[in-house]
Amino acid sequence: MNAATAYRSLMMTSAAMLALSAATPALAQQDPSASTSQDGQEIVVTAQKREERLIETPQAVSVLSADTLDNLAAVQFRDFANTVPGLTFESSGSGFNQVTIRGVTTGYQVTPTVGVVVDDVPYGSTSAFARAAQLSLDAGLFDVDRIEVLRGPQGTLYGASTMGGLIKYVNRMPSTDTFGGEAQAGVSTTRHGGINYNVAGAVNVPIAADKAALRASAYQSHDGGYVDNIALGRKDVDRSDTYGGRLDLLLTPTEGLSIRVTGFAQNIDRDGAPTVDFTIGGRPVNGDLQQERPLAEPFEQQFRLVSGTIAYDFGGATATSISSYQTVRSSFSVSDSPALVPVLATFFGRNYSAVNIQNRVATDKFNQEIRLASNGKSSIEWLVGGYYTSEDSNNLQYVDLLLPSGQLDVNDLFRYETPSKYEEIAAFGNVTVRLSDKFDISGGLRYSHLDQTYTQFGSGALIGSFPKNSSSDDVTTYLANARYHFSRNATAYFRFATGYRPGGPNVVAPGAPTSFQPDELKSYELGFKAETADRKLGIDMAAYYIDWTNLQILTTTATGVSYYANSPAPAEIKGVELTLTARPTRGFVATGAFAWQDAELTDNFAGLGAAKGDPLPNVPRFTAAVSADYKFDAGTISPSFGFTLRAIDKRNASFDANPFIAQYRLPAYATLDLRAGIEIGGVDLTVYARNLFDERAQLTNSSGVSSLTGPVEVSILQPRTIGILAKARF
Repeated sequence: MNAATAYRSLMMTSAAMLALSAATPALAQQDPSASTSQDGQEIVVTAQKREERLIETPQAVSVLSADTLDNLAAVQFRDFANTVPGLTFESSGSGFNQVTIRGVTTGYQVTPTVGVVVDDVPYGSTSAFARAAQLSLDAGLFDVDRIEVLRGPQGTLYGASTMGGLIKYVNRMPSTDTFGGEAQAGVSTTRHGGINYNVAGAVNVPIAADKAALRASAYQSHDGGYVDNIALGRKDVDRSDTYGGRLDLLLTPTEGLSIRVTGFAQNIDRDGAPTVDFTIGGRPVNGDLQQERPLAEPFEQQFRLVSGTIAYDFGGATATSISSYQTVRSSFSVSDSPALVPVLATFFGRNYSAVNIQNRVATDKFNQEIRLASNGKSSIEWLVGGYYTSEDSNNLQYVDLLLPSGQLDVNDLFRYETPSKYEEIAAFGNVTVRLSDKFDISGGLRYSHLDQTYTQFGSGALIGSFPKNSSSDDVTTYLANARYHFSRNATAYFRFATGYRPGGPNVVAPGAPTSFQPDELKSYELGFKAETADRKLGIDMAAYYIDWTNLQILTTTATGVSYYANSPAPAEIKGVELTLTARPTRGFVATGAFAWQDAELTDNFAGLGAAKGDPLPNVPRFTAAVSADYKFDAGTISPSFGFTLRAIDKRNASFDANPFIAQYRLPAYATLDLRAGIEIGGVDLTVYARNLFDERAQLTNSSGVSSLTGPVEVSILQPRTIGILAKARF
């Protein structure tokens, strides 16, 4: 089955499969947007910073439970990302991901358009100077209770850089009641690649009954890789290791008071990138899993987070304080030989066989949030809060210069370092007024004041130093909801929301503005969520229109100096998301999650090499995931079967005349995953095949300027992988 055949097949048969599953038991998986879990229990989310039923949440939210992640044998971000409607990503390997929701992207992002939160703590840098858009959190997924994916702007409650949405990792809480834990081990083999394995364990220890508990977890996963570097004669250069753990202490000394202290540490070590060299026309330069890099491209990242959450229930309201401190250290090498080797030869008389750019990015971040929220359901519900963050980042870049003899030359050409500081203080609040038992309206407001500084220290023939520059911005975001409850199991809503990304200071250079401004986004969304009283059938649908102005871009002066700017050409995004769910019998779930989006510029802009009507980069017009799981109830032994069929439409990697990234057409692809398992007592054993037909799916154009003068570096989906996973609970 090739990509085109599989894609057409999915388009023609997915609706029929869902209709059939409503009446006939078949193999199928849990829907990430379903309002009930696989065992029929209601899903409760905290998308609006208070607990509420998913079916009543007046916005589009997908939830991936721990059971869903187990069904997918998911250990990292790539394993679940393309099951979520409207979510796409660009990747150059573990730890190097750029995430897009609802098509809010210009290709290479200046700052993120999707936020990431770990237990209410925002991850990573907010500024434009720490590569935060490309270094989105790639967390190990063991001991995660659920992942909430909030689609659409979340600026009112979650602040900056959540224009497209938010990914919220919710880890399992310690329990003060019972001792217990679980262990997991798995091994798999990838065709044309190496052996993969993962091990993990968690234990929950009550320290004092109903007063204190400690939960500890640790995990390690090894990816054997599948791309060969023929220049260095190395196989599977993209192999990687991810390892980390969490310590979580919960104290409940008195009724109404809870104190939670958490430590989270994770390292990622990768030898190279899963990128393959292609011609601009889409053909492999060498083999379909081969690259040619004279210098290695390793990646390392260390993430450390300590957070403390204090909550006190006063009766009518609950006060919550969340304090955190985190450090992120990322080190990676990127090949830029096709662009720089001829330039250095022509203009500087330097003869090199390869040039790599080394990157060292560091962020230290402190966050503090305090909020007060009304308790329970009443005619008026409210939430008010304040937020403060202080970030110190540093971005160091220099070049490795390889002589034709194979020796490294002394770097006297390029070294620059850009320390920066970002501070934000914000106040926010929202209120819901219940006009009747069936109808309510909500409003929200957030005001943020931002201060930033940036300095560039440069040395060498290609770069210089610039004096400190600073900027200050004041931004206000809004939210308005109207919600109608047809019944306990059916809700319709209209949502208007705004979002933004911070602006910032700019490079001091002739022709460049001293700063760039925040961009702004307005979203209009109409949604409907419903399920039958017996929860056997469900639907979740949303239609939206997004108006995006002042888009942030990277461009150059007449002398070739890169700087940040705002596009005079706005963009608009129209989309529809639909999720259908069927649970005809106990233990069986069939789902289909579909997203259609039309994202385009609404005017010409020469700085992007774009014309009016051009689609935004890396945004597929159509995505789909059809899944099913059936678990037999056979007493002490419970077998299960399932599949996931996913499809992504074709995408443009850039604009036709973009000066930084060459236009490359990423073809449509479809993949099929199969799984079968058995549960005996407290032990789950699963055998799975991922990418069964060994599809060479092209995820993204990972190359930058170098693709204008040389091969396009395309990230390739992991080939067919067959494995076994065991999980035991005690």
